[in-house]
Amino acid sequence: MRIRRTVRTLNPEARPGDIVAGQHSEMPLAVDLDGTLILTDMSWVSIRRVLLPRPWRIFRFIWLELTGQRAVWKQRLGRLLKFDPAELEFHPSFMEWVTGEYARGRELYLVTASDRLIAESIAAHLGIFNDVMASDGDINLRGANKAEALTARFGKGQFGYAGNSHIDIPVWEAAGEVIVVNPEKGLMDLVGDSADIIFT
Repeated sequence: MRIRRTVRTLNPEARPGDIVAGQHSEMPLAVDLDGTLILTDMSWVSIRRVLLPRPWRIFRFIWLELTGQRAVWKQRLGRLLKFDPAELEFHPSFMEWVTGEYARGRELYLVTASDRLIAESIAAHLGIFNDVMASDGDINLRGANKAEALTARFGKGQFGYAGNSHIDIPVWEAAGEVIVVNPEKGLMDLVGDSADIIFT
């Protein structure tokens, strides 16, 4: 479903990362992790590093997925995963921009469907986030769950959100600022001119 909003729209001549109307937003900014802040998915990083070297573990995680316990297997993988956040590939232009937002005092929140242990490790490495909201073994923080959590914390339309996926549409529908980063194929056809800032 196409997002329809009455806030600022993207200038057709704007370049990726341009701020519409030359204004900075003061509302808290929630930043997605997988595919947005970093150009990979931490679930796949976890699977490659934890499960593939010990394939006998895979069946246990498949069972958790099939029984609707995705948040549980993410938490278990997060506990087993050993990684250095410095080795991750961050989105260069978005990372530069969001660091600038931090420098001018904007509140930033890392909000991700990845497990909290992983998210907190990355947030600590970067040192720019006020807090982390993430999957915790009970709730898989994606899509509608993420929208509900952000709305409960900040209020509907009272936060910005940076994401990259069709799964993020419910979050953008609840947000007051739409930032699209590294968009999936076909995503801009749905978001259209609702995007305030775009990073390709």
